[in-house]
Amino acid sequence: MKEIKRISLTDSVVENIKDSIQAGEYKPGDKLPTENSMCQIMGVSRTCVREAIRVLQAIGYVDILPGKGAFVSLYKKDEAENGRWYDIPNTQFIDFMEVRMAIETISTRIAIQRARKSQINKLDEIHQSFVTATEHKNQIQLIMFDELFHTEIVKITNNKLLIEINKQIVTAFRKYRGESFMDNLVYKNAIIPHQKILDAFVDKDPELGQAEMYSHLLITQQDMMLLLKKNSK
Repeated sequence: MKEIKRISLTDSVVENIKDSIQAGEYKPGDKLPTENSMCQIMGVSRTCVREAIRVLQAIGYVDILPGKGAFVSLYKKDEAENGRWYDIPNTQFIDFMEVRMAIETISTRIAIQRARKSQINKLDEIHQSFVTATEHKNQIQLIMFDELFHTEIVKITNNKLLIEINKQIVTAFRKYRGESFMDNLVYKNAIIPHQKILDAFVDKDPELGQAEMYSHLLITQQDMMLLLKKNSK
């Protein structure tokens, strides 16, 4: 069990760093933070970060220069700039939420039908990490584990189209997720819905899971609309 948890956490760190690169937080040629800095930011061990960097090097996202550190690969620039369907003028928060509601509700239904026990256990690990991050009010970890929870559900479907569409939605939605987790009420509102969705996985109830995901996203939409309205004043 310990080995499975270690590997799943490494995979999570890989996805988090890769998403940051794809979102443009680190541009081609930029040096990534030191291992110690990433350990503190993400709340994981140095070994976990080191393994994640090696994975990213293997799949072409990172170049490791001896004695200098890890840098974002230059040849990923074209890939990062292409295929961004969401770079449309005047795209609004509600547009992203409508797409999320369509994609994530059907993904939850399919995922519950196909989920293996090990995948449910990993989803539970992510949820517990989110709860811990909430208790410590760690915004970086809140964003990371919320993304991971929703992304993991889509991955469980094993549907390549759903997974690819969701990747782009996650990248595009990150700025809204970051803004929402600045508010204490918003991230606390996610704990119970996440638990209810997880319970639907454990009980193998796809209809309930789909309904709980829709309810969760609806609350998220309402909370964020209130924040946007408040910030616009």
